Amino acid sequence: MDEFDLIKSYFAPLVTSAGADALRDDVAEIAPGLIATKDAIVEGVHFLPDDPIGTVAQKLVRVNVSDIIAKGGRPDAALLALVWPKGRDKAEIAEFARMLGNDLAKWGAHLVGGDTTSTDGPLMLTLTLLGRVDKLGPVRRSGAWVGDDVWVTGTIGDGVLGLMAAQGKFGKLSAEASNLLVSRYRVPEPPKLAFADVVAGHATGSIDVSDGLVADVWHIAEASGVRIVIRAGDVPLSAVAQSYVTNGKVTLAALLTGGDDYQTLFTAPPTARAELEAARATRIGVIEAGSGVVVLDPSGAEMVFERGGWTHFDGLSQA
Repeated sequence: MDEFDLIKSYFAPLVTSAGADALRDDVAEIAPGLIATKDAIVEGVHFLPDDPIGTVAQKLVRVNVSDIIAKGGRPDAALLALVWPKGRDKAEIAEFARMLGNDLAKWGAHLVGGDTTSTDGPLMLTLTLLGRVDKLGPVRRSGAWVGDDVWVTGTIGDGVLGLMAAQGKFGKLSAEASNLLVSRYRVPEPPKLAFADVVAGHATGSIDVSDGLVADVWHIAEASGVRIVIRAGDVPLSAVAQSYVTNGKVTLAALLTGGDDYQTLFTAPPTARAELEAARATRIGVIEAGSGVVVLDPSGAEMVFERGGWTHFDGLSQA
């Protein structure tokens, strides 16, 4: 049982609001034009114990912002839950608060409340973020149509490269190279706020890339009841990521499944290609009749993955 089975089995039956979409999406529409998302990050799971506390605050904001933008919304009010370790220096809270406020403001949001407590365990942080969407509501995962193109913003794979660098998996790096890679893991760069309007205006189905590109493509395919074909050679990589693939330091499959990208993955009709190219999104695939996901490598052969991306509770036994 993974996290998605757990949600479907235990929590989806509790849903009574149509706006919650049976917990099948990243946001709930709690009133016309108002959406909400909630993401938690935990020390040792989503960030490393020695990550600077300011970057932890930024990551907390951005993993939630990416959900709102991917739904065609703009961030608004936020509520914070801070669970602070008893043995951690409380002087760090001031820096955390400063960077939290700065980053919320950067994305057009503001803090309105929350809760604080302490723990004998690791640092745990949760942000509930409200966002505003137009009268059509949020762009769901379930709206992809046969014949649509598949698009993604930014570049894919930098997050997992940064984690691997921080864990020393590339050996000794220069300070410049290490900082460049690690910063991509510590402080994600979701699409700019203006891209929410692009999603709202053109996307039929959408999701943020958090668990891994392949896994998140699968979420759209499942929710929409379609087959998605991805051309791995068209997936945008940063110059650093491309060089690491070329030099054999990392596989393309690892970048496609690593997660922590926080880009927007979406589908749109072919009539929108000119506008989406102008918005600097990259077309990486197509929607077909059928089910499932097929990823073709640069030579056109089908790729096989041990797993599509990150899941919590993977292998949890079900009573």
